[in-house]
This record gives sequence, structure tokens and C-alpha cells, in this order.
Amino acid sequence: MASRGERALLDELAGLTRHVTVDRADAAGLEQAADGADVLVDVIPFSPADAEQLLRLAKRVGAVIAISSASVYTDDKGRSLDEATGPDDLPRLPVPIPESQPTLPAGDATYSTGKAAIERALLERSRVPATVIRPCAIYGRGDRQAREWHFVKRALDGRGVVVLAYGGRSRFHTTAAENLGELIRCCAEQPGTRVLNCGDPDPPTLLEISRAIAAALDHEWTEALLPGDAEGVVGRTPWSVPDTHPFVVDMSAAEREVGYRHITTYADGVRASCEWLVEATRATDWREVLPSHARYYGELFDYAAEDEYLARARG
Repeated sequence: MASRGERALLDELAGLTRHVTVDRADAAGLEQAADGADVLVDVIPFSPADAEQLLRLAKRVGAVIAISSASVYTDDKGRSLDEATGPDDLPRLPVPIPESQPTLPAGDATYSTGKAAIERALLERSRVPATVIRPCAIYGRGDRQAREWHFVKRALDGRGVVVLAYGGRSRFHTTAAENLGELIRCCAEQPGTRVLNCGDPDPPTLLEISRAIAAALDHEWTEALLPGDAEGVVGRTPWSVPDTHPFVVDMSAAEREVGYRHITTYADGVRASCEWLVEATRATDWREVLPSHARYYGELFDYAAEDEYLARARG
């Protein structure tokens, strides 16, 4: 395992792997770390430059697996999640989304076009077998974006009411780190050039997510379900999409092509995430522990706006 060494390995990994400290910008060090590996797994490729780096490293390894994103998918009008500024701009995708669905053009304009660039490079130019995996909303211990914190913090703060847009019917496919790891294992054992989705076996609705997290923390709250869109930040969550635009990927190709079988369900897998979040933020400002969550979703903790909405609703 190679990383910049900014965070310690999880205890359960310490005895199972040899860790090498190296930075992606250190080309020589990275080549030395990868040299002779049976399979190179890149979990953080983001840009066209990363794609070119992977192609150079591919000359030194037996196969490559790269983590992309299901956000590369577009509908028949070319709409994707990246460009959407409101419900009317969201893509209308099939349910579930197969790997054959059109994707964004390669580029460096957005997160998803960068992922598309990596996919194109590996699938079209790699000299060794290259698998691209498209996960959805990843969660697990150590996740610095941690969408689940949206509800965990509310439980820790003793919030008695949770407000959910679209009646809690939003469905944005989740991906447990354990399930992603299992798919990586299956692909490593059967190298090939292909694209595979990765999502949990039971894509939960937003209401089911909130209840699973509350149950994991032994917390109870009343659910205030907005019939439609959020009112400003009130009712918005990291998984909120209109209930008319569910985002669910098809897992049949992974099961058929590499024999993948899920390790966990959302309700079971999220418990470990919640436990880690509680422990990791116990004596530290949560923004330091979860900088990505603070950057993308921090504004959603506007309790004053929620209380004002609830007071008006009761009145």
C-alpha cells in the first residue's frame, strides 16, 4: 500500500500490508513502489495528468484497476450531475444505470470530466488489462467527506426533528467501502479491460438512510417530510435528488463477469461509519476531522433556519 502517510493505517490493516510513503508528484518514487506489482490499484486518480501517469506505470505492472465515479454518466441530452444547478437540469437516467450508458467527454473542467479522461485513457491505450470501477456515494471508516455526518451530528446535538425534502423518497445509490474493496479483489483475481459499477445491494431512500443512522446511534427523532424541494438549506442533504430522478446503478455486470457478491448492506455497513465518526470527533473540531464535509455540506447545519421553518409549520 502506498500513500502520502498523512493518516495512520487502520488497526485492522496494519498487519496485513506493507506501507510505502510516497507522493503522487514523486514520479521516481511511485515507479519504484509500483515496479513488479501484479496489480496496481489507484483509488485517487482525478485528472488527465493522472491518467498519463497511470499509463506510464502500467508498463511496470501486470494489471491496473482505477476508481472512477458513477457521476460520469449522462442522459440522452448530455446532462450530468456535475452541471446541474437545479432539478430541471438533472439528468434523466435509466433505473438502474448500465455500464453502457453514455458518459461525459474527457477533460479537466470538472471532477467528472477528469474521471472520464482517466477512463478513456485506460480503456483505449493501456498496454495491460485495465479495469475501471464506478462507485456511487462511498462511505466507511476514515471517510473525510462522510455524508453520514449530516445525520450523525444532528443525533449528537440532540436534534429532535429531522427535515427531509421530497418526502424522504430521494434515492442516490450508496457504496460501502467493504463492497468496493470486494469488487476490487474480484477484479484483481481476474484481470481484464472493462468497466463495472459498484453500489450496495439495497440502494436506500433518504428516509431509510436517516433511520439507519438513527438506529445505529440509538437516537430517536421526528421526521418532518417536505412534499417537494428543500426550502433553502432546510431539508437538503448530501443525498438529496428529486424523487423523480433516482440515481441507481446496475450491479449485474459485476456479478456476471467477475463473480462479485456484496459483503454488507447499507443498514449494517453504516454502523461502523457512525461509530468512527463519533469517536473521531469526540475531542476535536469536526471541521478538522471532516474537511471535505465542511467544504461541501457545512452550510446544511443551519439549525436556526430549521427551527424557524418548524415553528412556521406548527403555527
